[in-house]
Amino acid sequence: MVRRLVEIGIPVMGHLGVRPQSVHQLGGYARRGAEAREADEIVADALALEQAGAFALVLESVPAALGRTITQRLGIPTIGIGAGPDCDGQVLVTSDMLGLLEKVPPFVKRYAELGHAIQTAAREFAADVREGRFPAAAQPTARPLTEQDVS
Repeated sequence: MVRRLVEIGIPVMGHLGVRPQSVHQLGGYARRGAEAREADEIVADALALEQAGAFALVLESVPAALGRTITQRLGIPTIGIGAGPDCDGQVLVTSDMLGLLEKVPPFVKRYAELGHAIQTAAREFAADVREGRFPAAAQPTARPLTEQDVS
């Protein structure tokens, strides 16, 4: 399928390891490739995706050693999400890294806890609407951004 998509001009980025779109078929979000047989299958799939024309490969929730092995063996870039530091690039899901959800994968580093702030703001907004404080006739408006704000 990948080869055909590439032939007709559709770029394909492969995705191996945990694939959230397939967690029900895979039996959940458990790390992939920890056992030798499964690791060998993932390496074979990575090589097949490259050979079929994929332009890059996401490796999700696989052991760091497997991420390193695949990155070393492929000529296309690897993007890691919980696949160790040796991938060519890294990515995290925004809602995970910003603390929007309670439960996150163990490899996620939280850079903020915005979920609580958003909940507090939403509750305050709802209370203001219920109590008739919003909208008010003269709401303060935001000032235009200046060059100092964006530098």
